[in-house]
Amino acid sequence: MKLTKPFLFVSIILLGCASCKNKAGTMEQENAELGTEEINDSVHQAQGIVMDATMNGFTMVTSKKDTLYISTMDRNIALEKGLLIGDTLEVSYTITEDEPGINIASAITKIH
Repeated sequence: MKLTKPFLFVSIILLGCASCKNKAGTMEQENAELGTEEINDSVHQAQGIVMDATMNGFTMVTSKKDTLYISTMDRNIALEKGLLIGDTLEVSYTITEDEPGINIASAITKIH
């Protein structure tokens, strides 16, 4: 009986450590499935068609049917003839950790 409590304690600690393993490999696989390409830890790149545009950002759909919202707030984005719905863009963006689902544009190129 005296060995049962320490054995349970050590088992719980080992299970907790095993469940906290690094999941970086799964993130790279998810990015490949979503039609995005990871450049480094925080900057990603995607190509897609603009489906909706607002004053502070736009929504685009990639070739893998992934929908991304790209924020252009506080960015000087100059595109030839502006940004129109239906334009095909290549975008480099940063994923925000504090606001899930909002990606901040770092570079936007219109593909003709």
